[in-house]
Amino acid sequence: MTHFLASVRNAAEAECVLAAGADIVDLKEPDEGALGAVAPSVVRACLRTIGGRKPVSATVGDLPMNPAVVTDAVAATAELGVDTVKLGILVGGDPWGCFEVLGSLGTPADLVLVFFGDMPTDIDPVEAARASGANGVMLDTAGKERGSLTDHMTLGEIGRFVDRAHHAGLQVGLAGSLRPHHVQPLLGLRPDVIGFRGALCEQSARGSNLDPNACAEIGRLVAAGGTATEARFEAHATSAVW
Repeated sequence: MTHFLASVRNAAEAECVLAAGADIVDLKEPDEGALGAVAPSVVRACLRTIGGRKPVSATVGDLPMNPAVVTDAVAATAELGVDTVKLGILVGGDPWGCFEVLGSLGTPADLVLVFFGDMPTDIDPVEAARASGANGVMLDTAGKERGSLTDHMTLGEIGRFVDRAHHAGLQVGLAGSLRPHHVQPLLGLRPDVIGFRGALCEQSARGSNLDPNACAEIGRLVAAGGTATEARFEAHATSAVW
């Protein structure tokens, strides 16, 4: 089954996406970049509101690939109590140094590495996940004004990313300015997670307030394209999805 990830910036938005059927609540501040981090106080408030009903992920911000900066941010976010921490892999810096330190960090949260379809890199996602101890990898877009994931990668390229990660035992997520018409083609690639922000908002503007009707539409589309719920996901509301 492909799970519906909804990115929210506060507790009120978390409640809205839960009502729309979100499987994962992702904490992110859209005004701070592609993977902008919310404040620790917001994370705590959202965790209180969600109350273990669904898994919670959180981004650490658009960070330079500096081992000390990255590991401090990942550790601090994990210690807040989220289920999964998402780290964007940006061009430049010392990514392999980051992966090496992360691999020995040992946090209570799972780690997902986010690669950007509009920011090509020669870093191998599977090898990066192995080195860092990540449970999953994700495709997203860094420049939200430059179109969706499918404007930068073909379905064939995205499908190969999904298949290779699955063969390595990794969970896979897809996101990147996705709209309702992207749901069915991408579900056909069998990702574990499909993520949205802009499509859930008023006028499809990612920095705007959520539109409950838009949230419900995405929830229905993802649910209609899913398969039988996996037993491991049913077992506990906060079980790792990635």
